[in-house]
Amino acid sequence: MGQNITKPVDDITAQLDNWSISIRLDKREAAATIHEYLKSFINDFSTDTLIKYTLLESRFYLMQKDLVNSAVAIDNAKTYLDHFHDIHRHYLHLAEGILFYDEKRYQDALHCFEKAEKYLNQLQDSVEIGEFHLRKAMTYYFLDITTLSALHAERAIEALKPYKTFEFLLARAEMLQGMNYMDLQDFELSEEHLHKALISYKNIDNQYFITTTNLNLGLLYVQRELPEAAIRYLEEARKNKQERIHLKILYLLADSYWKTNHPSKAMEAYTEGFQKSIDTDDLTMKWEFAMLHKKFEDRVNYESVWQEGIEYFRKVNDLFNVRLYSKELALHYTETKQYELATRYYLLASI
Repeated sequence: MGQNITKPVDDITAQLDNWSISIRLDKREAAATIHEYLKSFINDFSTDTLIKYTLLESRFYLMQKDLVNSAVAIDNAKTYLDHFHDIHRHYLHLAEGILFYDEKRYQDALHCFEKAEKYLNQLQDSVEIGEFHLRKAMTYYFLDITTLSALHAERAIEALKPYKTFEFLLARAEMLQGMNYMDLQDFELSEEHLHKALISYKNIDNQYFITTTNLNLGLLYVQRELPEAAIRYLEEARKNKQERIHLKILYLLADSYWKTNHPSKAMEAYTEGFQKSIDTDDLTMKWEFAMLHKKFEDRVNYESVWQEGIEYFRKVNDLFNVRLYSKELALHYTETKQYELATRYYLLASI
């Protein structure tokens, strides 16, 4: 008799569970290994298993920053819509929402998460429920709906807190809550949540998020007007040279060193950051560095460069920076009794 090489159903189910955990914990090598293993048995999958596989595959490709194949996996899952039950529908809308989120289409992501939430009561796994609230909280955060972000982040924290294995997800929820409270000007609670996140990231040795949390703590202390405390965390963040946030770190460091009367260190951070913004063609950060330099080192050109910078932010519809810099320039014009210009920039600060 020929051997039956079909993999037992229990083993495939276990591997799908392991794959789901690896994806949620951002364990990329483990997830890639399981993906290759599962692909070799795809022809033996039942319809239910194929649905689970394709929806997880969408999330797997997202962790690889492959948005095209993520969308293809979702389309593959939709070919089985006639076989979907409520839990499948939840996972489908969740996968669609995560894809939209990664594409920075936050309103579309929220719409998908709201559809997924209709089936949330079908889930038995507290960790999955916690992760859902985390995803929704992240989306509200980028939509500037801070109070709802804080609400869902708190739900995520409560759901994830008992599960040590998922400390990574808990840390992400704590960090997000820290950012929410920073936006809400509750700096003590912000500090508490950010330090909890930092401890957890250190526990699991996640260098990427350790760096990000150090940056966020630096930002917190800058906002609290404690530049010396900010420098401590920003210098830690600087060590890893994390490409995505390195310019922001250098900007805050230069600002903090100027405020603490360390002009040579400030110029070092400024020079590195300004040159890097030119090399990477990051025009927003180039203007931010230029404006920072004029504020502290070249007061003769301060007003003209800030006016040009604000006009650039208006052209690219960067309303956050228009408001931020217009408010500060308006204060300067008020202090120097240039009231007509002050009025103009106060109006821009309120758009």
